Amino acid sequence: MTPSDQIRQSSKPAQRLEQLAQWVQQQLVPAEEHLTDAVQLLPVGGDAGFRSYYRLQSPQGSLLAVDAPPEQEDSAAFVSIAGVLSDAGIRVPEIKAVNYDLGFMLIEDFGDTLLLNLLDQQTVDGVYADAFSLLKNIQATSPETLPEYDVALLQTELDLFKDWFLQQLMGIELTEEEEKLFRGLDQMLIASALEQPSVFIHRDYHSRNLMHLPDGQIGVIDFQGALHGPVLYDAVSLLKDCYVTWTPWQVEGWLKSFVSQHELLKDTDWTTCQRWFDWLGLQRHLKCLGIFTRLWLRDNKPQYLSAIPATFRYVLEVCQRYPAFEQHGQWLNKRVALLLSQKIVDITAQTSSQMRDMPVVEASASEHSSAENRSTKSSSTKKDQSVNS
Repeated sequence: MTPSDQIRQSSKPAQRLEQLAQWVQQQLVPAEEHLTDAVQLLPVGGDAGFRSYYRLQSPQGSLLAVDAPPEQEDSAAFVSIAGVLSDAGIRVPEIKAVNYDLGFMLIEDFGDTLLLNLLDQQTVDGVYADAFSLLKNIQATSPETLPEYDVALLQTELDLFKDWFLQQLMGIELTEEEEKLFRGLDQMLIASALEQPSVFIHRDYHSRNLMHLPDGQIGVIDFQGALHGPVLYDAVSLLKDCYVTWTPWQVEGWLKSFVSQHELLKDTDWTTCQRWFDWLGLQRHLKCLGIFTRLWLRDNKPQYLSAIPATFRYVLEVCQRYPAFEQHGQWLNKRVALLLSQKIVDITAQTSSQMRDMPVVEASASEHSSAENRSTKSSSTKKDQSVNS
């Protein structure tokens, strides 16, 4: 299926929301008790995947109901990795119940305070010191079942840049010579990534996936895509965050501190570590440009468009720093840079207009009377699993 074939708009069907509400109610109320007041699910937004989150109040306090459609999301990976991290003392949401067939979970609510909300020039050094301390603990875990961040996956991610960002967003069809230019780029980036020691990588360890908890600790979310991969990958995600940027000398200082204290990097010279970091960042940000574009065009999530300019600047900065990427930087400046800003402005205006014209659809999450709903309740109860620790 080509990217253009996948472009679509989608919304959460009311029936599935009702099904989620019923399932949550079944987890909260003992089977022998009569179901009275319907559970109230308040949407708290989604993420870059297909998951949706709803806050609810329960006798256990505030919880989150998670809708992770099984045809698109792997709840088993989330539960498994949560267990590994929790056993290592990492604060991840406690999973109260899960139904793999339906793709529903009931988990601990970490609140609304992202690390991003805490970051400014006065706080960032302390916040990042805590985040790096936590990252070392995460990297010390060694689950045997994590997939490898291998050549095929690295290449698949790089292809997102060409297929979605260049072709679908910018309308650029690469010539044979340009394809060759970018194949050479891909090969250099993949080879550099595979040179690094491998550890547990979160894969999206940044300010919107780290939560500031009431007790002052950092909570980790959105870890279901974890892999066994390059040791500096999560440092790239944190320090070259697509949602907040810092000066090059700040980034270099934090990176030097992390590298100097890392057991796996103590015998690697600084020039090599910096190249690993920068080239891995280039691979990640090319991927992100493709993903942000796909989230808008395929998944109807325009909120990620605002991250594209900063992400593109990261790409240009690395291309300008290394002679190996001089041609790629020149090409991007000539073919993309001048058009990108206006393209984002135009898309944002178009998206805003579409949202104003979109009819409001309200979905009840409290209807429990239909025969179909009663059937769903009966058939799904035996598949629910409580995973309280």
